[in-house]
Amino acid sequence: MDFVELGYEYSLNVPVIDKQHKELAKQLNNAIRHCTGKKNDEKKFYDKNMRKSIAFMRNHFETEEEILCKTKYENFNKHKSDHTKILDDIIKMNDDIENNKVELNLFYVTAFIKERIMKHLKTYDLNTKKYFIEGNEKK
Repeated sequence: MDFVELGYEYSLNVPVIDKQHKELAKQLNNAIRHCTGKKNDEKKFYDKNMRKSIAFMRNHFETEEEILCKTKYENFNKHKSDHTKILDDIIKMNDDIENNKVELNLFYVTAFIKERIMKHLKTYDLNTKKYFIEGNEKK
């Protein structure tokens, strides 16, 4: 069983976005499977994957913003601002871990990212579905 499952109810009917959302879920599920309690193994996994995951999230948010920018979506700035807040929070947490200000807790990190991503998906993305479809059609 996966920690994060994105069924049809989370589809925006925009293939590039849906594919990216599924990749984010895959990354979260991979991270949770590495929560073994073995600190050295978790740290190796984290160090190998976290910066790549942040880069992927940044690219995903840019893709969403490109598509939405093509529409007259009235809450675009608020949507974009939430992307920035999510990235800032995750980057700050990562910096604190990399600089040994806080000890890595892979389960906490994964749960934190999952909560932020799923809240954004439910609060912003799904409520913006028609604009994603419209913006994707204006290639």
